[in-house]
Amino acid sequence: MNSYRLAKKNELHEVAALFTESFREYPLFQLLLAPGKDYNNQLFKLNYTNTKSYFQQNACFVGTMDGTIVSAVLLKKSEVNPPGFFQYLFNGGVALAAGAGIRRIIHILKTLDTMKEAVNRYGQDSWYIDSLAVAEGYQGKSLGSGLFNTFIFPYVSRHGGGPITLVTHTELNKKFYCKNGFEVFSEYSIGPEGNQITNYSFRQVVPPGSP
Repeated sequence: MNSYRLAKKNELHEVAALFTESFREYPLFQLLLAPGKDYNNQLFKLNYTNTKSYFQQNACFVGTMDGTIVSAVLLKKSEVNPPGFFQYLFNGGVALAAGAGIRRIIHILKTLDTMKEAVNRYGQDSWYIDSLAVAEGYQGKSLGSGLFNTFIFPYVSRHGGGPITLVTHTELNKKFYCKNGFEVFSEYSIGPEGNQITNYSFRQVVPPGSP
């Protein structure tokens, strides 16, 4: 049986590794990070930094099956400020900057700000899903949809409900989120000329329920 809970501090490395494996070929990260033999290492450092920042805001959740982490989601109320430049550095960005450089960190944060322009218009009463992933070997078993229907939607409902927003950049993900009741409300390109990717912003309103 799959159960869900807040991640523990000693699980951050495992959760970041799960995100890294899931997003290795994801176009956004190929846009954010420089290609080359160090790409996988930089991708892990970026995911670890982001995961730790959400963990500190009680916004990093895992799904477990027989004690094994099989899925993870970074989910927070939009009234909670996203990690900024100095928080990224404090939470592991120094190691990332050592390999990628400060200019790369600034490029990452600026690109993420552009990516979130549409979802940020929803204000403090909305929720934002930063990252969602299912572990390799457990994919194709409806665990992603189960994460929404068994955890995310009920959790948001218990905490007052409201719009849930997220961003993705692939047609495959677009189909997955639409299948789970989300709708595209904004679509635009991000990235430098000649290397742009499509930025899909999604929303779904979850009604409030019993606390």
